Amino acid sequence: MFKYSVSNWIYGDEKLEDTMKRLSKFGFDGIELMGEPDFYNPDEINSLCEKYGLEVLSIAGIYTKGRDLSHPDESERKSAKDYLKKCIDFAVKVKTDVIIVVPTEVGRTKPCEDLSKWLDESKRQFDFAVESLKEIAPYAESKGVFLAIEPINRYETFLINTAEEAMKLCEAVGSSAMKIHLDTFHMNIEEKNFYDPFIMVKDLLVNVHIADSNRQAVGYGHTDFRSMVKALKEINYQRALALEPLPPVPNPYLAVKLGLYKELWDEYAKVSIERLKKLEEEV
Repeated sequence: MFKYSVSNWIYGDEKLEDTMKRLSKFGFDGIELMGEPDFYNPDEINSLCEKYGLEVLSIAGIYTKGRDLSHPDESERKSAKDYLKKCIDFAVKVKTDVIIVVPTEVGRTKPCEDLSKWLDESKRQFDFAVESLKEIAPYAESKGVFLAIEPINRYETFLINTAEEAMKLCEAVGSSAMKIHLDTFHMNIEEKNFYDPFIMVKDLLVNVHIADSNRQAVGYGHTDFRSMVKALKEINYQRALALEPLPPVPNPYLAVKLGLYKELWDEYAKVSIERLKKLEEEV
């Protein structure tokens, strides 16, 4: 049986209790918290989880400027490592064991301006990411927390785009804390299908983001969720499917920030979990 959650960053500044009410109403098992430890009171989170019968299933790291584990500037990398350590401490306090990690600043789509140096610089910055994670991983191990590498699409990062590349990064770090998180929206762009990548990373997979090909709710695009469910059942995956659907606008991040399309929040949550549970029964 899969567990079902929603990544709460898609609800903007909505009160956490209002989010948990929604998830409880539609039969979710838990919540994925936005990785901003300073925004939260862990005691309040634990109390709300108990009240609504939920658990924190993962933390979605937020990799903005100053949180870039692969950046050529050593001070940028130090800032990113400090952030990740803070997220690990936060994870322990809210009783979860998964932090999603993107090893670059999201939106940094090239390693340098000079195309002739692109390959060499990409390799150098991959090595910086390995170095950063080798420093952080023992701390994560000591706290019982997994660092789940997320491949994201080429329009949002130049470094880790596929499940295979995520595996190579985990192997290079060589820590039991290193795991993988896959996202169906990014897979729709970068992977050949929705079956093979899950089989490939089976021993490392600890979390999955769910959004359709157009980044909307399940069934609103053309993603082959049936193949995904088939693969997940074959590898006996029993962790979270974390919904991350966004509004149907050119800049969904802005829509979230401005609190637009709130009328879709219940609809997307309800439709997505119903369709995924139906597939889980059928496949």
